[in-house]
Amino acid sequence: MPLRHERDPVLRRIERDAVVACLAMTAVVAVMWWGETDIPFGVLAGGLLVAISYSGIKSGVDAVARRAREGRAARWALVKFFTRYAIVAAAAYLVLVRVRLHPAAVVAGASSLVIAAAAEAVRAVRNQT
Repeated sequence: MPLRHERDPVLRRIERDAVVACLAMTAVVAVMWWGETDIPFGVLAGGLLVAISYSGIKSGVDAVARRAREGRAARWALVKFFTRYAIVAAAAYLVLVRVRLHPAAVVAGASSLVIAAAAEAVRAVRNQT
């Protein structure tokens, strides 16, 4: 997840929880499939792919919002946004085709952000009751 300081505490918790979920899944599969390196590295690679994607979305939205406040065109921000997705696609190709990490493990690692968002949703519901 992004290394810069996040001002929104909800996003900060989601980012932290995504990292924790990815590392926890990696530890679990490393123990369950001891000696299989493609599975734990696949989980880490999936977590890295979702972190790159999340960072691209977040910075793209931030840039468009900032440019809208300033009254400037957001074309360059959109170019950077789609370029980041080309990088994510290339990285996914490398992870799955060239390095041949386990596809289900990559999907599990990529789901770490979904797990973190779900945990935040449960937290929000608990705080309302």
